[in-house]
Amino acid sequence: MKKILIASLVAAVGGTASADFAEAFPHLDTRSSGPAFAITAANDAATGSFEVNWDQGEWNGSTWSYTIDEAMDIDGIGTVNSATVVIASGQRGAGQTVSLNFNVAAGVSNTVFGFNSALAPAVLQNASGRASAAVTLTDTNGDGATLSPDGSSIYTASYNGAPGTVFDNLMAANLVVGAWATDTASDDSPNGGGFSAIGVPLTDISSEWNFAVSAFDVASGTSVFTVIPTPGSLALLGMAGFIARRRR
Repeated sequence: MKKILIASLVAAVGGTASADFAEAFPHLDTRSSGPAFAITAANDAATGSFEVNWDQGEWNGSTWSYTIDEAMDIDGIGTVNSATVVIASGQRGAGQTVSLNFNVAAGVSNTVFGFNSALAPAVLQNASGRASAAVTLTDTNGDGATLSPDGSSIYTASYNGAPGTVFDNLMAANLVVGAWATDTASDDSPNGGGFSAIGVPLTDISSEWNFAVSAFDVASGTSVFTVIPTPGSLALLGMAGFIARRRR
């Protein structure tokens, strides 16, 4: 699924939303009121979508969020029971986080869902990242249930543009449950905790879910992708500041 670029040549957001955006992402000169979050649902017969703009969400300091807390039918294809996207920006290069969570119900046939974040600015010269995701699948009609990747994995964390570079693909295997059963699966990168060095300068990060759910069954998921300055680079910045102060 195509990711959504935050910065564009569209007119800037007005009023408070623009001020909040500028404070959270001060290195951006252009800001758009275009989509910050997108959902798609598809089956063999049709495709539907739902998009959220930046000015439809809520700001809390440098954190932007949007929540769907009532069941929402996507063009008769599938239902989004709930969803949340949180984009949290640390000030002065302190890092960036994108969290995408959902609960969906497939329609009368196998349903493919997609949840995409915007490209969240993350301007870091030396960065390390961590991604984790978990899903739950429930059979609701007694014939078993399957949750499968629509592509190389169920969840993908990426950086530097669209389609960008993949930080990691998580949960590449199907999750299958028996009649009236529920099961869970999870994955993280790097495995076992901690962060892994990205190795190139960052401009932005994003995340996405792309998966298929068997007819009438229910799936939910939680995820987080975080990038931070590599600890060594923070130490170098601190030393540079100390030297500059000594010279004055």
